[in-house]
Amino acid sequence: MVTLRNDKYTKERSNINGYKLFSKHYTNGNPTVLFEAGMGDSSETWSPIQDKISLLTSTFSYDRAGIGQSDKAVIPRTCSDIVEDLFKLLNKASIKPPFILVGHSFGGLVLRLFASLYPNLVTGMILVDAAPEYKEIAFENVLPSHLLNSNREYYSNPMLNSEKIDKIKSYKQIQNHKCVFEFPLTVITRGLPDNYDKDLPNKEILEVEQKLQFEFMKLSNDSKSIIAQQSRHYIQNDEPDLIVDAITEIIYKYKKLKIG
Repeated sequence: MVTLRNDKYTKERSNINGYKLFSKHYTNGNPTVLFEAGMGDSSETWSPIQDKISLLTSTFSYDRAGIGQSDKAVIPRTCSDIVEDLFKLLNKASIKPPFILVGHSFGGLVLRLFASLYPNLVTGMILVDAAPEYKEIAFENVLPSHLLNSNREYYSNPMLNSEKIDKIKSYKQIQNHKCVFEFPLTVITRGLPDNYDKDLPNKEILEVEQKLQFEFMKLSNDSKSIIAQQSRHYIQNDEPDLIVDAITEIIYKYKKLKIG
């Protein structure tokens, strides 16, 4: 498939809340597909998919504070802090709605909060093996006893995750603003267990996450679930065409609605 050349993008570092955030975008009509990376990942994780989608419509990706080409911010941070940054960055870069939100892992939490706060700006969402709130607590049902303390500490101590995110506050923010969306939602979940740590019951953790992610279907009146059978957590690497197809479907839904 033909893809957009990297030199065609507009790349900027914008001053937001006292620090500079890197963004990369391409203007090609409506809607704008907005990509949000997982925890610790830069916008580069989306590059191959963004290059394809940019031939169909406008796209936008960026690096959160402290990641990639963006400056650091005061820590710890919350999802609310990130959404505030993102909203200001979109305005500063003159990125126009409506948005199709595409979030991987922790990025799914961020975009769920964004959509809850600004539903009128959103015309679709794709959650890519997105992190469910309070997943660490749910993992306690399958973790061996010797891992329970370290799991609970990781959950409660922001200094132990790569972006110094206060998960307890962030999860509360998600819960406090939870609502049912009127736009289409596609939930793409990995089909293979990860094997980062041999001590973890990876198959059982996968089953917990699949069940929790299936609950995302209740977030929209127009939702669908896809299991990426050949993928581990980074579905954008293992089965990128699943994500491209899901985005394309929502783009065409939007365009058909506008024409109709």
